[in-house]
Amino acid sequence: MKVFVITIGILWMTLGSGIAQTLTVEEYRAKVLEYNQDIKQSREAVKAAIYALKGVKTGFFPKLQLSGNYSYQIEDVEFMQGVDLKHNNYSAEATLSQNVYAGSMVRKQQEAAKLQKAIARLGEELTTDNIVYAADVSYWTLAANESLFYISQEFVLIVKELDGIVQKRFDEGAISKTDLLMVKTRLKEAELQESTRNMNYQTAMQSFKIMMGAPLEEKWVIIDSIQKPVIVPGLQPLEVALKRRADYQIAVQDFNLTKQQTKIIRSKYLPQFAVGVKETWGTPLINVSGDEKFATVAFAKLSMPIFNWGEKRQYVKQNRAMETSKELAMSKVEDQVKEELANAWVKLNENWKQVEIANSTLEIARENLKLNTFSYNEGKLPILDVLSSQATWLQAYTNVVSANYQYKVAYAEYVRILGGR
Repeated sequence: MKVFVITIGILWMTLGSGIAQTLTVEEYRAKVLEYNQDIKQSREAVKAAIYALKGVKTGFFPKLQLSGNYSYQIEDVEFMQGVDLKHNNYSAEATLSQNVYAGSMVRKQQEAAKLQKAIARLGEELTTDNIVYAADVSYWTLAANESLFYISQEFVLIVKELDGIVQKRFDEGAISKTDLLMVKTRLKEAELQESTRNMNYQTAMQSFKIMMGAPLEEKWVIIDSIQKPVIVPGLQPLEVALKRRADYQIAVQDFNLTKQQTKIIRSKYLPQFAVGVKETWGTPLINVSGDEKFATVAFAKLSMPIFNWGEKRQYVKQNRAMETSKELAMSKVEDQVKEELANAWVKLNENWKQVEIANSTLEIARENLKLNTFSYNEGKLPILDVLSSQATWLQAYTNVVSANYQYKVAYAEYVRILGGR
């Protein structure tokens, strides 16, 4: 079997005009992470959060504004007897202002922006963990389908070998045509199964290429076998998983952000105080001479809400309710992580037991097929026993691949539940 698989692999690598490229599961993960659009989107979300934080910080600095206006009085307007106002009126104004106190709103908005940036980074981490898991599943799905395809090819060879023996014995008149027809039927069934598994293998290969953004016409060979051993991390306590899980940390930061937004709402109803200087150039308000003048004004502005029909209280209550909702959501995620962690550990251990059982069963089935085939050649067993042992061998080998696939997926899921690699 090993020689057969290696031969098929070499043939596959040398097919076509070019040599196939090889990939380990670690290399495949890296290619998927480099190509994946969801990760790129999450990185852009982080950039947006960083720019938003920088925008909030500008609230600490003075603001300079320029403005201008022009008007033309169409009718003649007499200011006093013999003196008319000028038709053209214009001015330019520069205002430099500094926010002195705004209920600490800018500082609280800055803290909220920092939390939003942290949430964006955690979102990128969560997306990465999910994509790594999806990449592992894609890789092992291809590996499993590849192994099943190779097994079906070997099964066809086994049945063909038996078909040759039975045909020879039938030609010699040693057996009835019934035995020959049973073997011919088994051979066609094996060829049909080979075709089906080849189709599954090809479709898995296409999905494999698309996930890493490779052209479909390129040839790739996976290096890691479905039976490759993996180092399983030990059972971790819930506290470790919660600390590493991006979705739980997002829930925590989301709760903190809601609390910060409550503080921002309160600050809107505190006194606001600003100072500044305003420089104006242009025609005067009562434009008699038409001469431009400069005017400098220093100002201080105080604004303090007195009565707003309980608006502040209602908005604060609204946000308090949202805080409670976010806290419950955080608790819900914690319970979810607890359940996932416990189930994943059980699944991982039970799947490993299934791998060991499947390997033992395959050894028995292989030996049984060998002995039954030999006994049939010696005329000591009917053909039905050989066909039955062939079916048992095929099912045992399929179970080995299936058990190893389930174990690899369970391992990838357990790593994801622990918060990634």
